[in-house]
This record gives sequence, structure tokens and C-alpha cells, in this order.
Amino acid sequence: MLPLFADAVPPGQNLLESIGTQNLMLYGAIAVGILLLLVILIFLMSRGKKRVNPESGLDEDLSEYPPAPGQPGARRLTVHGRPVRLRLVVVGPVGKRTIAEGGVEALLDEVLRGLGQIAQQDKPRIKIWPPQLSQQGFAPTFFRKTQCPDRAGKPSHWLLAAGPARAGGRPVLLGLAMWADDKGPMEQKILTETEWDEALQIKTI
Repeated sequence: MLPLFADAVPPGQNLLESIGTQNLMLYGAIAVGILLLLVILIFLMSRGKKRVNPESGLDEDLSEYPPAPGQPGARRLTVHGRPVRLRLVVVGPVGKRTIAEGGVEALLDEVLRGLGQIAQQDKPRIKIWPPQLSQQGFAPTFFRKTQCPDRAGKPSHWLLAAGPARAGGRPVLLGLAMWADDKGPMEQKILTETEWDEALQIKTI
């Protein structure tokens, strides 16, 4: 029987070498097939996953906001001297830090003394955004996602301010939408950490 198999062996190889070569080719073909199958499965699974929009749920339409409740107190928040009422507060942690839902008013007091009390009085809508990758990109994103019924520069009661701030010793990202008593140019102010207490002041009126 062996001579019959020997006839099928390529010249220069013995039977054992031929069997080993054939096994290697078989195993190689199986490995390639498995690899192709894995690639196809990964492709199909990735197509089935829905891409998560990191800005989903961040939109705010100021035209739908109700007026601030009641009458303002004697101590008022002002923006470059214009009395305003706080209607929207957006805070975003920097890096891997987190912000507790119940700790926003205390955080505001650390940014500007008395701002937390103004928030208690005006009862603005408070939003905590997910951690932001770019501090520089926060303010433009806040302005883009906060839809104002009036165009920038046109007469409006609305004032928007956003940018990096410091709450005590920790950095945070802060965005505010405020309703002024009197109409003036609708402004979108980008503030740095050191400019919040210059642009915003709390005064007795």
C-alpha cells in the first residue's frame, strides 16, 4: 500500500514531509477563514450600534422659559450694571470631576459670593452637562445649544455669559442665561476665570 501513496508524494519529499505540508496549508486556510468571519461579525455589529451624540439633550429654547417668580429682592445680580434675573444655569465638570445635583448653588457661591442666594431667589433652570473635553469649546457650545429668540446685537432682554470659572480651588465650566429688566443689545459674553467678578456683581438696588 505504501508505494501507492508514495506515487502521490512530490519529488524530493518523503511521505511524512508531504503530510506535514498539507496540514500546514489546511490550518492556514482555517485560520484565514476564521479571521475573515471575525471581521465580518465585527463589521455587522458596528453597523447595528447607534452612535451616541454627546450633545444630545443639551438644547434649551429660551423663548419657552417662564418669567422669574415673584419680585426681585433688594440685592440684585447685575451684568455691567444692568439688573438681571437668573433664568438658566449650566455647569460642566472639568476632566473626570463630577458635580452633585444638589451642590450647584454652593458652587455658584464659590464662583461669586452671593450668586447661590440669587439662584435660590430667581429659581433658574439648572443643568449639569457631562464632562467637557475642551474648556475653550464650552462657551461656543453653550451659545449654540441655548437658543435665544433675539439675534446677537439686537434689542433684547436676554444676556448670555459662559466660560471657565473657579469654584474655590477647583475649575468648572459655567454658562448663564439672564433676563435683564430693560432691553439692550443681546450679548453673548465669553468670560475667563478672572472676569466673572468683573462682569457680574451683586448690588443693593
